Amino acid sequence: MNQAERERRHRANLDRVNQVQLVVGTGDRARVDHEGTLLERARLMVEEIRSHEATERALAAFERLLRLAEEGGHARGAKQVADFIAAVWEDQPMRPSALRAVAADLGDDMLAVLDGLRYSRIALAEHVRGGPRRVVRLLEKRKAALA
Repeated sequence: MNQAERERRHRANLDRVNQVQLVVGTGDRARVDHEGTLLERARLMVEEIRSHEATERALAAFERLLRLAEEGGHARGAKQVADFIAAVWEDQPMRPSALRAVAADLGDDMLAVLDGLRYSRIALAEHVRGGPRRVVRLLEKRKAALA
């Protein structure tokens, strides 16, 4: 799914939110709660916008981190970034202090990825260029280096 498709899906979700109506009561006493409808639409709109923004930020950050880890070598923070990607991919715990062990821009990218994992409705690794193949290749290379 590319950015245009994600944007199209986002717009469709916003259109669905605008169709929401909160109905209260039952049977002949059922009525549209206009105030409740507005509040529910606002809540759903905030949720959708947060999800979309977090997804786009996370995908860009994941791409940057993956590229740095693939370049490897002695690039600043490449090992810590590879450890982070492994933790995210394998759903493993990671020390929060690892975010302080890297440069601020890398830590910000790591946080953006975590935020994307929290709010996004897609699997991040599947939507970056090269997808899971790149991640698996990186993890195999990392495992070989540790052996």
